[in-house]
Amino acid sequence: MEQSDQESSLKDAVVRTELVCRGCQYNLYGLAASGKCPECGLDISETIIHTIDPAASRLPNIANPRAVGNGLLWLLVSLAIATLFLIARPVALRLDALDKTGVRDYSAFAPKYLPFAAGIVILFGLFAAVRFIPKNGNKNDGAIRKDIRVLMTGMIGLSIFCFVSSGLQLIPVTNWIISLTHIALMVCAIIILLGLKGILRAVGQRSREYRTARGGRQGIRAMIGAMLAAITGELVRLVAERLGSFPTIEIMAMVATWMSVLMLLIGLIYLVVNGWWIRKALCKPPPKISMILSSRDDWDARN
Repeated sequence: MEQSDQESSLKDAVVRTELVCRGCQYNLYGLAASGKCPECGLDISETIIHTIDPAASRLPNIANPRAVGNGLLWLLVSLAIATLFLIARPVALRLDALDKTGVRDYSAFAPKYLPFAAGIVILFGLFAAVRFIPKNGNKNDGAIRKDIRVLMTGMIGLSIFCFVSSGLQLIPVTNWIISLTHIALMVCAIIILLGLKGILRAVGQRSREYRTARGGRQGIRAMIGAMLAAITGELVRLVAERLGSFPTIEIMAMVATWMSVLMLLIGLIYLVVNGWWIRKALCKPPPKISMILSSRDDWDARN
């Protein structure tokens, strides 16, 4: 809302509903919108603008906002859980390998079926992604539909390779096959993030918390960068392992890969928080200015 629009909306208007001052919680009901709070002196217009969230009110309506909010949150939760399931056993096996005494058995707490469980969780998340599909057939929905297709393509690929990864643990295979499967999982993760980037850009603007957050808002580009670094580290490790003459490089590449995967997991946790903010805004959008203000003439006629 531009300044001129604000002035024209607030001029000769009265607060028609129970509205508490942003500064001191004083009830502004019945006061002139262009005046000041009698308790703390804060401009009443500042409370009104903060309440209605003009930036969100300018956006086009969503036909099914509650379904979109719930679907987004469940999608992000499913991605975080699936990622945790996927990395749990490889991390446990790596810790077991580092234990020279052979006393600890971390892999006992990370069963072989965890990748299969991750694939199932991803499929549930796929059903949540369907709820993003616009229902009104608006011609302006082309961009978001493309992002949804990219997201769903990545999720289908990720679930397939989760099942493949689970099956490989039941048969004897070389480390190359396992590593290439891990790389395929990370490529699918990048595809998911590319689709999610567009969806969050379109839907996230409806949440003031998401728009204005700095440290609390997770950047998708950083997560994609982490996945590219993990892929690079895994490829370097494979080459160093194949050559057999560069153990230091192999260890450094492995550490870089796992640090990047950990960054992805932390990023997903932040995204779950972001998804909660967006869900709140979609399920309970800010009121329109007409719900808060009444013209002076209408106010006088009613009272």
